[in-house]
Amino acid sequence: MTLDPWARPEPVVRCRTVAGRALKKVPAALGTEPVVRELTALAEWIGDHSAGVLTSVEQWMTQSLPVPAALIREVWPDPYWRRALRYAVVAPCGGGEADVERAGVLTGVVSRPGGALLVSGVDGEERELDDAVVVIPHPVLLDPLGIGLLERWRKVLVSLGKEQGVEQLDRAVYVRPDCSPAPGTRGPREGISAFHGAVYASGAHVERVVRSFGGRVGGERAGYSFGHGGRMYGMVADLRHQGPAAPVSLYDFRFAEARGRHGAGAYDAVPRTVWSEGIRAMAVLYDEREAASGGSSERTAAGPDSGSAYQAFLVACAEYATAGAPEAGSPEPRPPAGARQLLDAGAVLAGPPGGQDEEWLTARRYRSPLVEGDECFVRLVVARAVEAQDAVARALGLEPDAGEATPVGRAPIRPLDLLTRVCRAHPGLAREAMGLLAPLRTCAKTAGTRPGRAATQLRATLKKLTATQPELLPYALDEGARIVAAEGSVAMARPLYVEARTAEQRLGGIDEDTLRELVSEFRELGVVDEKLLRQYRTDLAARSSESDAYESYRRLVLEWCRAESAIPTSVVRDGVTHHRQRDVPSSFAVELAQRVGGPPADDTQTEIFHLLLRNGGFERAPASVWEAWAAPLQRDLAEHADTADRLRTHFPDPGGSSAAAKTAAAEAWLALMARVGLLELFTGTTEPVSVGSAERANAWLTQFFAGYAGLRQPVDGLEPVVASIAALIRAAGGTREPLVGLKTRSLGGDFWGVGFDLGLLALMQRVGMPLGEPAGEQGVCALQWIQRRGTAGVESVLAYPGFREPIRGELTGAVRGSLGYTVTRHSLTPFPKVTRQVAASEPLRELMAGILDERARCVRVSGAGGLFALQDLLLHVEPFVVAGAVKHFDGYVREALAGDPAVLLAETLRAGCRAHEHEGDDRATACGLRQATVDHARELLEATDETVRDRHTEMYDGEPATRRSRYLDFRPGSAFAQDLLPVVEKALPRIAGDACRSRALGVVQGVLWCERWQATLRGFMT
Repeated sequence: MTLDPWARPEPVVRCRTVAGRALKKVPAALGTEPVVRELTALAEWIGDHSAGVLTSVEQWMTQSLPVPAALIREVWPDPYWRRALRYAVVAPCGGGEADVERAGVLTGVVSRPGGALLVSGVDGEERELDDAVVVIPHPVLLDPLGIGLLERWRKVLVSLGKEQGVEQLDRAVYVRPDCSPAPGTRGPREGISAFHGAVYASGAHVERVVRSFGGRVGGERAGYSFGHGGRMYGMVADLRHQGPAAPVSLYDFRFAEARGRHGAGAYDAVPRTVWSEGIRAMAVLYDEREAASGGSSERTAAGPDSGSAYQAFLVACAEYATAGAPEAGSPEPRPPAGARQLLDAGAVLAGPPGGQDEEWLTARRYRSPLVEGDECFVRLVVARAVEAQDAVARALGLEPDAGEATPVGRAPIRPLDLLTRVCRAHPGLAREAMGLLAPLRTCAKTAGTRPGRAATQLRATLKKLTATQPELLPYALDEGARIVAAEGSVAMARPLYVEARTAEQRLGGIDEDTLRELVSEFRELGVVDEKLLRQYRTDLAARSSESDAYESYRRLVLEWCRAESAIPTSVVRDGVTHHRQRDVPSSFAVELAQRVGGPPADDTQTEIFHLLLRNGGFERAPASVWEAWAAPLQRDLAEHADTADRLRTHFPDPGGSSAAAKTAAAEAWLALMARVGLLELFTGTTEPVSVGSAERANAWLTQFFAGYAGLRQPVDGLEPVVASIAALIRAAGGTREPLVGLKTRSLGGDFWGVGFDLGLLALMQRVGMPLGEPAGEQGVCALQWIQRRGTAGVESVLAYPGFREPIRGELTGAVRGSLGYTVTRHSLTPFPKVTRQVAASEPLRELMAGILDERARCVRVSGAGGLFALQDLLLHVEPFVVAGAVKHFDGYVREALAGDPAVLLAETLRAGCRAHEHEGDDRATACGLRQATVDHARELLEATDETVRDRHTEMYDGEPATRRSRYLDFRPGSAFAQDLLPVVEKALPRIAGDACRSRALGVVQGVLWCERWQATLRGFMT
């Protein structure tokens, strides 16, 4: 049994028979032999090392990230690093950019301490490159205009007779055009159509190709993200994607930074490396269309390859530029990436760590009998993990060099890998921990498409593998949670994290510092939410003390808030720029309020308050929590000028919709703001009178009202505040919209789902607030207010002329004015208590009397609308009859009940016939309805059988409070027509046409209904 560490693409364990014959693979029977297991573990370690080296170098190259020359010197003895780096084009890095004029093909390292890099220039001459920082530039940067410079570099490589370890000079490169093609007709969604029209046999195939470039298919689009210089850039391709098994069509694609730009310079906002990598991904996807369809589609087979398609796109761009394309304008400048952004992107920066979130990156050499001469394995290891990596290496038969690891630069503090974590706590379990890597690799392959299944299978496998070493289970479960969370499925990762904590508790002996680091790490991943953080505090209090638990919880909250503040409000993910609001759980302010203390407030509490206030942590905090944080609030006000403006938009949550809760919250907030000296600022009394100061004070009052509309007055301190703002608005010559901020669901009920706080409106009137006219025909929900709070507020509001008509409209019912429908009830009818309050209020009573008087006058006029006029009057007196409140409206009630149905019927029939256009004058003259008299009408009503009356009025007869509008069918052939048409034609003079006959039936039915309505109201009167 031997190990070939340099086999490609990965190390191989080779087996020969006693006779020396090489076997194709290791026999399964030898799989459990110790030597086979040791060699296999070492092969996997070397394979991981090789893959990691290639990934790092390719990441540095594709994103053009800076790398210290010292790092290259230190890793050069490692054949894998040398294989990846040798013959790569490198360039000095100055000012964050690659100096490609001084670039060269890396051929070696000068063998002396701090030796320079040996490079061969484009002219073929070898020289030393002694710059401290270099870049492995993306090939498009070596020839940005596509004028043949890249071919010259390829000739240098040919002259050396070597090939590159990473795909750099042979990489497919796509030059960014200086102009877009002429715009089409699809508007702002139009993108780049170079590869438009590709068809694929299945969505699963498309998803695999997209994922191979780091993209993700979601809905009907494929999203990609590409890095350059420490920043991320997005690209989105439109698809016709209906699932893994359905065919897929490729449409346009677009870069996020170039959206909406056309003409010369349209793509200047897209870095050339991002453009090249994006087109490369789309070109591969385009060329895969034949493989997906098996080449059977004529449309697919006849189409050009990606190179031809892109060339056609470049030609279209050049033609538009030649035709005089307009300038797209300069793109919005983006500041260069900072050190943290570069480190997060994968760069290694020279020099010592620059802050608490950075650490030394070292090069650690490991030697093995399998490696000859001075060659060794060189691992890039953060300083805190060197000892653990040494333990892993020794378990594999590798020996670290004597002495300390060599610092090569600085790296961001990141979570350690599984083996390092295990070996820091349990150095003797390194070999056992290696046995857990295989199921974790399987989980990583599955989690991208089936995160739930991956997590479930991993959990079951790990329980079996750690049965004899249970202390490894928490480490492995945590690693699985990281893998699943990294694939974007936080919900599936959370059960793995929870089970890891459960396993820890079973084992006991928890390292609190390590656990706190874990909680912090998984909080950043989104796995630990506020509920799990609260559970951590509870568990810690049970293991130690409440004060220790509080302090640890407080530190974690501070870390959470700092991290939330550092997250940009817009990030590129899956090719799309996502905008987000910073949102810290409101439970933090509540939980920490128990022990805030002060004054004076300590630094930690003040910083937490500062961050909570700016990241939404106090959005739903009640008044008691604000009061507990009063000391940090005062200190933050003194230290930060913007805190006062932040507090303009914050108000305590009342904790309910009741009037008492809102009143208490409003009073507490006014008192707190007065105590910290902000109330005068908010009301504008601390600055000169101006339109701006009046608008700011008015805006604050609007937000205050919106938060507490529905409170019950009086409220301590509120009237002086409103009076002060009213005086400021008057002095500035402004007005306030009367109802803005007064709408609230807490006053909603039987009339409407919402209501207006007319008490606050009355308060503004009382203190002289200059109010404008109500907007349009806006109502004030006066009946809703009366039901909730009585008539006091309405009476005050009625004194304002602008609100009389809206309230009058709310007291007015509606009559459809159609023979085909009955009238529904008045909105007051189901609510006798409200009706009695309206009748008892003199201003409302006068308003209602005016409404009734108008309708009574219409009844007296009668004519064609007499039937509807009586219905209208009955509709408006009915609420007061039902509520027993007819005292002030007695005359109108009597008039409504005294209407003679026969007179009403006769007048309506005559007027309706005259208003109707008959076919020919002789027919109009012959129609007997024009001569219908009261006697005719009385004869008709008396001839109508009581049984018929009951049958045709029962559908709308009932309690007035529950009555609904009904459709009345009086068409020829209807039951009503069959019952009454003979009676109508017998009692009335001859009817000339079907239209008059049908209308006569409708009028008769309407009169019968009015008779029953009058009878019902008389019943209430007795």
